[in-house]
Amino acid sequence: MSKNKSNLLLWRNWEPIYDFPAVFSCLDTQSIGGTCSQLLWHAENLVQLGHGVQVLGMTKEDIREEGVEFIGSSSQQDQEETIAAGRIRNPDIVFLEGAATGAAWFRARFPKSRIVHVGHNIDRYHYKEMFSHSRHIDVYAFVSPGHLADYCVRFPSLRHKFMLMRNIVPWSRMYESVAARPVENRIAWVGSWGKKGLRQWAVTMVRILRKYPDYTWTLYGPSYGKGSNEMLPHVFAGLDFGKNIPEVRSVAIPQLIEEISAARIVLVSLGNETGCISALDAHAMGRPVLSGNDMIFKFANPEGTGLRCTTDSERHDSLVHLIERPELCDAMGRMGRELVVSDYTEDNQKRDLQHVVDFLSVKASLGSLSNHLPPGAVAESFGFLLDRIYRRLHGMIHRA
Repeated sequence: MSKNKSNLLLWRNWEPIYDFPAVFSCLDTQSIGGTCSQLLWHAENLVQLGHGVQVLGMTKEDIREEGVEFIGSSSQQDQEETIAAGRIRNPDIVFLEGAATGAAWFRARFPKSRIVHVGHNIDRYHYKEMFSHSRHIDVYAFVSPGHLADYCVRFPSLRHKFMLMRNIVPWSRMYESVAARPVENRIAWVGSWGKKGLRQWAVTMVRILRKYPDYTWTLYGPSYGKGSNEMLPHVFAGLDFGKNIPEVRSVAIPQLIEEISAARIVLVSLGNETGCISALDAHAMGRPVLSGNDMIFKFANPEGTGLRCTTDSERHDSLVHLIERPELCDAMGRMGRELVVSDYTEDNQKRDLQHVVDFLSVKASLGSLSNHLPPGAVAESFGFLLDRIYRRLHGMIHRA
């Protein structure tokens, strides 16, 4: 495998998720989910690093944009026939973008290729399914530092396969040039309707909107071409917002980030996240974030950029505190933007991508040495004890 240039295949799914081609040209007009948008940034950054990139599972028709070759397919059969016909260059690495179901198939079809699973869906609901494919996967790429840290601690037996490939905002491409709008008395939710805690936020927001009737609540979520775009029924069930009914919207990324910039405060998921691009969007636009309080948000919404909370009283008190202090919101927003610019831009993702590619280029030469497993908790504790005994005995003998 060439260190300077590799053939890379990015695979999203056996069939496209959207009715429209999810390629670069859709970004200005369509709302797409975070996994698909990050795939586009991966493709763009890998091309800029000098690699050859093909993409499967994002469009039904062949499209070439910005040096990336999107191969059209509408089913697994289409993809199998496309590969059999030789239209896919023999990949040095296959990136499974958020879906591990193709791991065994790609391992059998390209036995000399390395396989990377990009872990958007390695969360507390799906980790068993994702790790069940571990014999076929060379690297699990976790999409935020907190994501990586959490799973390194919880799954030491797979730690040798864990690497960082963080989610980012396309700062230079899009966010840096957006003119922020004047901040309004508005609170925004950003994230899909199935994210953890949206119902809890709704309960809290009933109280907030009664207390601050001049405020509004807007909920922004992605649009999925083949699924329902409507709010899940349970979110607002039995809640009386009076005249201040929340607005629900799905907009393309440029409009989304412009509207986020005008929100006083941004609410995101209360947990079970991987990289939480929603929090990064808000940070990038200089707005404070209220999030869950787990390992992921410790890194994605760190001290000074927002507040992490769990209970209803914590959520309520955090909102009241920030609403009453708009200058504090602005100060925290500035710290959030500094976080994005230092840790979550294109250059950061390029380094992570190249690190994965470089490691896989030497992995075969390392052989089993790259798969050394850490000791279990009991063995590790016993090892510490033996080391202390050895040092004490050695010291006694030396003094004698």
